[in-house]
Amino acid sequence: MKKKLLLLSAVLLLGISASHAQNADNKWGFGLHYGVMEANGDYGNQFYSFAQGYAVGASLSRYINPSFDVMGHFFYDMTHQHDAGRLGQPTWVSYTADMYNLNLLAKYKFNNGYLLKETAILSPYILAGFGGNQSVSQGVNNDGAFSDQKLLTFNLYGGLGLNLRVSKNISIVVQTALLMPFTDKIDGWNSDVIGNKGNDLFLENSVGLYITPGKAKIKDADGDGVVDKLDKCPNTPAGVPVDPEGCPLDTDKDGVLDYQDECPLVAGLKEFNGCPDTDKDGIQDKLDECPDVFGLAALKGCPDADGDGVADKDDRCPNTPKGIKVDKFGCPLDSDGDGIIDSEDACPNVAGVAELKGCPVEEKTIVGKYNLSMTPIYFDFDSYKLKVDGIKALDQIANALSNQSTFGIQFDGYADHVGTEEYNLNLSEKRANSAKDYLIKKGIIESRIRMQHYGESRPAEDNSTPQGRALNRRVEYNLFELGK
Repeated sequence: MKKKLLLLSAVLLLGISASHAQNADNKWGFGLHYGVMEANGDYGNQFYSFAQGYAVGASLSRYINPSFDVMGHFFYDMTHQHDAGRLGQPTWVSYTADMYNLNLLAKYKFNNGYLLKETAILSPYILAGFGGNQSVSQGVNNDGAFSDQKLLTFNLYGGLGLNLRVSKNISIVVQTALLMPFTDKIDGWNSDVIGNKGNDLFLENSVGLYITPGKAKIKDADGDGVVDKLDKCPNTPAGVPVDPEGCPLDTDKDGVLDYQDECPLVAGLKEFNGCPDTDKDGIQDKLDECPDVFGLAALKGCPDADGDGVADKDDRCPNTPKGIKVDKFGCPLDSDGDGIIDSEDACPNVAGVAELKGCPVEEKTIVGKYNLSMTPIYFDFDSYKLKVDGIKALDQIANALSNQSTFGIQFDGYADHVGTEEYNLNLSEKRANSAKDYLIKKGIIESRIRMQHYGESRPAEDNSTPQGRALNRRVEYNLFELGK
C-alpha cells in the first residue's frame, strides 16, 4: 500500500512539474490544507495549544497582478472545549462544534517585485476578507445539555502565511488565520449571561499543498500560435487566424484580409470591405436584391424599366406610361376600385361607371337612361290587381334594376276614403305587395325592394270627386341606393 501511495505521489509531482508557478501566464491555482481549529470563547482561550479538533480545507485563487490574488477559501473545522469552573462561577462545559466557513479573500504577496522578487522561493503573504460561517454545536454546561444548535452567520477572516516554492508549480504553505463569526453562541453560553466576554473567536493553524496547473510558455508576443522568431507579422491582433508564417489569412485573395473581409470566401472590392458587386451598380451583392442586373439604389439594386418606382421583378404592369400613378404592384392606380384608373376617372375617389367617366350613378341618371316615367301605378276601385299601364311601368323598373345592381326600389301603397280606415289600410298594403310580387317574378331579389302602406291617410287629390278618388288609388315608387 505504501509503495502504491509513493508511486501515485511521484506521478502527480512529475505530471505537474512541467508547468509554471501562478503568474500572469498561469493565473489559476488551487490548494489543499490540513490543520487544527482552536477556540477562544467564554470558557477559555486555547489558541496555539494544538490540542483541539482538526481542520481540512481547499482554496481556489486567481492572479490579479504581482501584488494581489483573489481567493475563494473553504474550511471544515471541528473544535471542542472542556472546562470546569470559570469567572468565579460554578460553571462546567463540554461541547463540540462542526463549523463550515466559506470566505472571499484578498491575498497580498510580498514577492511582488517591489519587496521580493516574483521568483523568490520563500515569500510571506497576508490574507483578509469576509464570508459566511455555519456551525452545529452540541454539549453540556451548568444549564444542562444542548444539541444540534445550528447557527448561520457572517464572519471576518484575516491571516498570515509563508509560501515555500518547491518546483515551478508546487508550493508548501504554512498559515495561521483568525476567524471571527458574528455570534457568541457557538459554545452554548448565551449572550445575556453575566460575565460574557464577547463574540467567540477561532484560530486556524494549517499547512497546505498549493498547485498551479499550466504549460510552459513559448514566446509568442501576439499570441497567434507562431513563435516570434518565425512570425513575419509579429503584431497580428488577438484571435485573428494566421498562415504558417504568422500573417493574417486572405482566403479569397482579393487583398482584403479575412478578419477585415465581410465576404472572406468570395473575391470582392476594398470599398465594400471585401464583398463583390457583380452588376457594378454600386450596391454590393449581399445588399443587392438583383445582383446580376444593373439597378437603382432606391430599389435595392433592381431596375425599373417604366420608371414608375416599382422594381421590374415586382411590377405586374411593366409598361405603364410615364407620369401615371401606380399601386404597389406597378399598375395604374384605381383609388375607388371601380375598374377605371385614376388618370381616366372623373371621380377618382368615388366608385362610378364607365359611361359616366368613373362617376357614380344617380337616381336621375337611371330614370333618364331607362325611360322611367316615375308616375304612380293606379288601381281600379276596391282592387289591387295590376292594370296594363302598371305592368308596363314595372317592366321598365325591372329592366333598370337588373342593370344597376347598386339600386333598389321602394313602393308606397295608398287608397281612397271609401270604406273603413282599417279596410283601406289593408287594401293599400295589398296594392304595394302586387308591385313587389311582380318584380320578384321578374328576377329582382326581395332584399332590393322596400314597402310602406298608408291607406287613406295621405291622399294625393280631393276624395270628394270621382276623379280625385281615382288618383288616390295608387302605388308610388322611388329608387334608392343600396346601403343607404
